[in-house]
Amino acid sequence: MRYSILCFTVLLIFVSTPAWGGKNITQTKVFSGSTTTIGQDISYPTEGQAKITSMRLEFGPGGEVGWHQHLAPSYIYVIEGTLTIESSDGGQESFEQGKGFLPALNIWHNARNLGSGPLVALLVINGVEGKRGIVFRDAD
Repeated sequence: MRYSILCFTVLLIFVSTPAWGGKNITQTKVFSGSTTTIGQDISYPTEGQAKITSMRLEFGPGGEVGWHQHLAPSYIYVIEGTLTIESSDGGQESFEQGKGFLPALNIWHNARNLGSGPLVALLVINGVEGKRGIVFRDAD
């Protein structure tokens, strides 16, 4: 019995310890936050099965997502270029390569590449199975 408890404790410590002590790895915190770019608190879904969806977005010069709203907490990381977010109130904020952020919830906005080169970003939506995490203004 004592042996089982000891083994369980060692396993628990091993499983709960981050593996950042490996060889030839560098850890760089990209983002940590609990509020959106406009100060909204992030809360996770409490009804339904949680679902995480990630997408790589590639924009050519002048490319844009279109006017949309995030209905579920989301995270965006800019891999290459500069991503500019335009809000329906006329505000504008830009995020350069290597920056991460939590976009506003339930606010109409558009993501654009105003630069002359490519823009690549990673979008992660923390939503609910069977529910849309993003809606588009011009969608049917």
